[in-house]
Amino acid sequence: MKTIPWLAALVAAALATPAGADGTRHELSATSKAVIEIGPDGTVIMHATNVRLVPYALFDGEHQLPRVATVNSDVRQRTDAEGDDPASTVAVTVDNLAAATPRRLASFTDPGSEGVLLGPSWFDTRQPGCCAGPTVHSLRALETGRLLYRATGDGEASAAWGEIPNARPALIRWAAFDGRIDEADRKRGVIGTIAYGSPAATLSRLELKATGDPAKADDLALGLSHAAKLVWVDAASQKAGYAPSAGSPQDPAQLWSLDGLTAAAKIGGYSLRLLYFDGKALATIPVEGDRLDTGRATLATGFALAPVP
Repeated sequence: MKTIPWLAALVAAALATPAGADGTRHELSATSKAVIEIGPDGTVIMHATNVRLVPYALFDGEHQLPRVATVNSDVRQRTDAEGDDPASTVAVTVDNLAAATPRRLASFTDPGSEGVLLGPSWFDTRQPGCCAGPTVHSLRALETGRLLYRATGDGEASAAWGEIPNARPALIRWAAFDGRIDEADRKRGVIGTIAYGSPAATLSRLELKATGDPAKADDLALGLSHAAKLVWVDAASQKAGYAPSAGSPQDPAQLWSLDGLTAAAKIGGYSLRLLYFDGKALATIPVEGDRLDTGRATLATGFALAPVP
């Protein structure tokens, strides 16, 4: 077996040197590596470790806080198998560069072959699907490494982000659709899971089930796993002429019905809507008491919702 290794990028280092009496200078570099093996039968086995340094600043309301994320993708592939090896991972470390010595804030690893920062607060690790399967997204907070959710969706994740205007401190909510289904779930008619929460906790989890033709349910589940869409339905925003919106981690939709609300327990009076890939509504779920209210949900014929403990 023939092995062809090489090094790319620079030697790993993290150096801090004075930048004068009033500041600090950091110089950072990283190492990448690829190994290619050619087997006796001609199979090509590839293993690439690519390290990427992403400096950014997080504004805390008063100061710009210097940070650097080190993104290490460990991707394995072979020509006798489709897609990336499921053992591929993306590992991330986040360091505070405010002082002369970097201070580690977070460290996490998720299955996937690529990952991106979504603004200065969030990181999305993406595991491309194989054999018609969907891409799986793992969304984490950069400052803490906390996993908020896993969601499916080609390109962007099937998720919605909302923010309460003029709330101090900020009140942010997210919702995510996960269309991964194992055989046991499929037999129970499960199409996917909808989660709702805050940056600190998951507050509700629901199973979406099909009660009609199992064959049609399988087709719907496959389509939703690739292209489901979640949007917030907010009466004040729609009255003002804004269409229901999904928002994004970098730019959450403004939930004007809750303008100025400061008590998380009082969050409610708006809804989360799940759309078919063709834009038709499958489920509209009110939010009351900062939870998804299945009892007052409106569903398309042939579907049901059930809380997940």
